[in-house]
Amino acid sequence: MKTSVMISKELLNQVGLPEVMQSCHCRTPQGKRLKNAARFFTNSSHDEFVAEITAIARLVEMVKVKHPQVLEAQTQLSRLRELRGTFSRLEKGRLLDDTEFFELKGALTIFFRLSRLKELMAEAGVDFQVTKDASALLDPSGTGNPTFHIYSDYSPGLARIRGQKKKLERDISQAKGNQRKILLTQRALVTAEEDKLEEQIRLQLGEKLQAWLPQMRHNAETCAILDFRLAKADLAVRWNGTKPVAVAPSEPAVLVDSRHPLIASILQKKGLQFTPISIKLKQGSTVLSGANMGGKSVALKTVFLALLMTQLGYFPICNHLETPLYDFMAFESHQEGDLHWGLSSFGLECVKIRNHHRRSQNQQGLIMMDEPCRGTNPAEATAIVQALCRTYGRSSSTFFIATHYNVTPAAGIRFYQVRGIRPEVLAELPVQKTGSESDLHEDLSRVRKIQNLMDYRFEEIEGSQQTPSGAIKIAELLGVDQTLLREMMAAWQEDQWPNLD
Repeated sequence: MKTSVMISKELLNQVGLPEVMQSCHCRTPQGKRLKNAARFFTNSSHDEFVAEITAIARLVEMVKVKHPQVLEAQTQLSRLRELRGTFSRLEKGRLLDDTEFFELKGALTIFFRLSRLKELMAEAGVDFQVTKDASALLDPSGTGNPTFHIYSDYSPGLARIRGQKKKLERDISQAKGNQRKILLTQRALVTAEEDKLEEQIRLQLGEKLQAWLPQMRHNAETCAILDFRLAKADLAVRWNGTKPVAVAPSEPAVLVDSRHPLIASILQKKGLQFTPISIKLKQGSTVLSGANMGGKSVALKTVFLALLMTQLGYFPICNHLETPLYDFMAFESHQEGDLHWGLSSFGLECVKIRNHHRRSQNQQGLIMMDEPCRGTNPAEATAIVQALCRTYGRSSSTFFIATHYNVTPAAGIRFYQVRGIRPEVLAELPVQKTGSESDLHEDLSRVRKIQNLMDYRFEEIEGSQQTPSGAIKIAELLGVDQTLLREMMAAWQEDQWPNLD
């Protein structure tokens, strides 16, 4: 994933992917390792992506009804131990101890029990290889006992020696003095012979099990896939995810009512609701504008998380999502802490702009930027943003940018804006008296009331002309002095209608 998703660890945490992965509960060490590997599907792995998503969709239906085979599989998977060390020692011909043979015996039993869940195996798209003879090696008497030791059944000689040892121990318990010392010496010799024979049996047993190593490794990997797919299906049910659709590289990404599960949960605890995001991202550039408090950053994170989850083989949290499988994805935000690199914030931003553009020359990517170029003067920043939009407008990649800078319409550039607060709604709010003593609690309460009026939905617009954000009106509602308000209005009017003389 590191080479396909160009995003810093800090920003990835802000987007919320680590918390998503933590909420995906695998039961086996193998499944957890597969999850942490975070495979990024691209168009070159389209068929594998479809197989993954289709299997999860079938498992979702079984998870919803709490199918008995799902519950049995989860029980068996929770018992599976880490096997890589044991497999490695077995492959190298090392002597295994009883604990390692016990782990192998338990694993073989789990493989067998899972393989009998035929309906689940078919829906999950996995299969187990038969290892019945390997199981028999670790249970020579066929008792089905889950424990393991070097059984007397492995060797008539071992059975004879253990018989002698048992008789000696009975005699020792009744003997005294010099006779007891003689019997103890005899027991030590028999025990040494027993240990030697047990070691020979362990070596022979390991050699025989080596032949089954490919099948055991296959079955352990199958457990990983089954575990991870079940975990993703369970997450999709809990978060009401949807099966994504992979479309041709030339088709747009379409998100309908996409939600950020973590932010939505935080808002819900505060008695608020998350406004779902709907948008169509075509090849070329898409420009998002809107007020500072209009939720653009949250919207970008929501869109990026949904598309990233999709290409990692998860179900995104939305009502519908279709997308091409990008070769790479990148997300940059001014909120990120960059100064530890030893470059200015804008300098590092330029490095990233360069890298993403170079990669887009021969790969189809999704590049998202949240308020870029804040570290330079507005005139140059506007020029840079305009150049980015025009350049990517001619590209096969998809460029999605949230910006306050004006972007002139050109080929391949589409515009969206956050609806914000309608002027007529703002006009109805009472104005706080100017000059009154400020109360922090009251100020915060008024800010929340204004924020609750914000319409965070997107609407497509012609060009970059924005509906006024109402910033000066909001300043008035929060009690900014009339003198300062008049200066704000005068400055705004000068900017809108500059002196042409």
